[in-house]
Amino acid sequence: MALTRARLGLVIVLSYAAANGAAAEPATFHLQRIRTTGARLHALIERGLRDSPTFRALAARLEQSDVIAYLIADMCAPPGIAARLTFLSASGGVRYVVVRLRPLGSPLQEVAVLAHELQHAVEIADHASIVDADTLAREYLRIGHLNRAMPAGTAFDTRAAIAAGYQVLRELEAAAHDVEVEALDNE
Repeated sequence: MALTRARLGLVIVLSYAAANGAAAEPATFHLQRIRTTGARLHALIERGLRDSPTFRALAARLEQSDVIAYLIADMCAPPGIAARLTFLSASGGVRYVVVRLRPLGSPLQEVAVLAHELQHAVEIADHASIVDADTLAREYLRIGHLNRAMPAGTAFDTRAAIAAGYQVLRELEAAAHDVEVEALDNE
């Protein structure tokens, strides 16, 4: 399927587990707040939504917010930086951020890193006072810490984002293991 800039959202059909763990009817998510024109990034989003309850929760939270996250591939990321979120602008009651994701060679790691960055987008959504790069930096000095991988004062991180990335990775690995076991059972 060809993706264009005019495409306003992603339609992703996936199955999810009901609260009691039983299979539920397929759900359709019309993502308006997480956008990309890249086929590889679109596939990563689909994987996260399909295989990770935490990723789905992050996406659902963003869908209820005034934050729109644009995802782009970052082929020129600084050494040691897998991804980064920057504040783009605020206009008309909407705040825009850009998530740049460097190809890592592992789709599971890429989805986990994407979840880490989406947690940052959720943190922005949760703090209406963040309306530009300066207010972003002030709020992250309060809720997070400087990221030592970047030059001082230019990048921040939070425990919640780190935890979200690790949790999504665990969920993706468990889902991949379940598929492998099912394949062996069907042999």
